[in-house]
Amino acid sequence: MCDPIALGILSGVGSAVTGIAEQNRAHRAQVDAVNRSNQIARQQYLNDIQISAFNDQRKGEVFTAQLQADAASRSAFFKQRELNQIEANRASESAQQELREKITESLFSSQQNLAKSIQAQGTVLASGQQAGQSMMLTLDQAERELGFAQAQLDASIFDATKAYGIKQFGVDLDQYSSDVSALNRITTSAAVAPSASFKTIKPIKQNPPPKPSALGPIMGGFSTGLSVYGGLK
Repeated sequence: MCDPIALGILSGVGSAVTGIAEQNRAHRAQVDAVNRSNQIARQQYLNDIQISAFNDQRKGEVFTAQLQADAASRSAFFKQRELNQIEANRASESAQQELREKITESLFSSQQNLAKSIQAQGTVLASGQQAGQSMMLTLDQAERELGFAQAQLDASIFDATKAYGIKQFGVDLDQYSSDVSALNRITTSAAVAPSASFKTIKPIKQNPPPKPSALGPIMGGFSTGLSVYGGLK
């Protein structure tokens, strides 16, 4: 028959060793889990920092491109307005030239009519064949013809001046319309500068669990040894 004391001691020691080993294994598993969680949180933190930096850089590049596009649109507006002014000056000068030609033509015609009237009057006076009332009627007829011709010339100049005013108004209206159209094409996409991303929250490091005391398994092994000893006694 086996010695109850020896069996109790062996049972108690075995139980204590097994309990300590299991306790250490569970502790190592907990430590590994904490370390793994800390590593994952740290890697996620670094990834978030890189993502924020990339997003901020991208926003800066987009904002710079918007500024350049807005500057180009404003430059195009001023260039188009300059071209509109050149075209308006050309059209206005063309209309003025037409008016000057009409006035010049009328002046020449007026001088020719005056010369013809003077020539007709001189012819009547030099003929000596008409006298008294008959001569006056002839001279009055020459003056009336000159007056009719001059009235036609004056009306022609009036019509030409009126036509010039209408054309000039159309030129000014076209220039205004073109300027407004060019102004409406100005872009203002870069109205507000982009703001930086919020600071990435740094994760809180988890501390590993403290190493458990061996007193618990030892006391459990002692209780097991007493139980075995009491059962065999």
